[in-house]
Amino acid sequence: MITQTSMTDSVEGESLLANYLRDARQLVIGDIRSMLPDRYRSVLYDIMLDYPLRTAKALRPALCIAICRAFGGSLQDALRPAAVIELFHNAFLIHDDIEDGSKLRRGEPALHRKYGIPIAINVGDGMLALATRSLRAGTTGLAPAIRERVLDIVDEMGIESAEGQALELAFTRWGHFKLTDRDYIRLVYKKTCWYSFVAPLLIGATIAGADPAVYVPLRKLGAYLGVAFQIHDDILNLTGAAEPYGKDLSGDLKEGKCTLILMHALRSANATDRLRCEWILRKPADGRGEADLRTLEAVIHKHGSIDYARAAADRATGLAARTMDRSRDWLLPSTHRDFLEAVLGYVTGRDR
Repeated sequence: MITQTSMTDSVEGESLLANYLRDARQLVIGDIRSMLPDRYRSVLYDIMLDYPLRTAKALRPALCIAICRAFGGSLQDALRPAAVIELFHNAFLIHDDIEDGSKLRRGEPALHRKYGIPIAINVGDGMLALATRSLRAGTTGLAPAIRERVLDIVDEMGIESAEGQALELAFTRWGHFKLTDRDYIRLVYKKTCWYSFVAPLLIGATIAGADPAVYVPLRKLGAYLGVAFQIHDDILNLTGAAEPYGKDLSGDLKEGKCTLILMHALRSANATDRLRCEWILRKPADGRGEADLRTLEAVIHKHGSIDYARAAADRATGLAARTMDRSRDWLLPSTHRDFLEAVLGYVTGRDR
């Protein structure tokens, strides 16, 4: 499906999305394998493949490839940056799982539980270093100004992601419980939107030589998609089925994470319930038992906080759809554009 020439056969809906994601993942995994040196395989580089080879969507590299191809760019130019985005993503996941004390990732033990925290940290660090080096080595064929812009976007992606993670960790460490929806969206914009949607879209468009005037709407599209995606992920963490979800159910409550759901519940609760919830959230994560989680869940359900979050995700998806509609003026009709439009329904319709 992903070729140097635009597909002309029409593939609708879920099959288009699934096929495009599958093809992108195969290409990206192949390129990641080509980045790995032959030395120290068993103690480092083979372990780097652990998360990427687990069942996953490869949404981020697929977005990078699709937007580049939709603007008329080449797969050859987009592939290395797309693979690097996937490498960054998996490195972030390794570190995130350690910080959150997660047990599962993609239905299997988190890397730090499989190999130990020291090895997992080192593997994550190595992936980030390898990603940076491979991006510089793999983009020498681009025009200097375009290459520099791509490197700048990746640098900004790293900073935004670290700042977003810092905001989330501060929430759990210092108990910032009186946060507004705007506070949550700022956190999500940095932690999720940037590296999952904004950066892949900007990088792909830049490689294709798109008019810089499209950067602003692409940022907006990435922001809306990222907010909808993260809110839906928060909902799945409470309501999803364990097998397809592949992560710790109710893990966000166990970790005391800032979610739109929890923030709405806390500000909607009466004084007694709110104080009880805040007392639970001030406990260390390993000190919150099942009874504590049930108490938090009861307050969430009492105030319809999941429905509140679902409505917010739907609004963000609607804004993304309107932005995408306007993009028809500058995206070439193709399977690549069709994939981007299919992503709109996917972000809030997935079960994992």
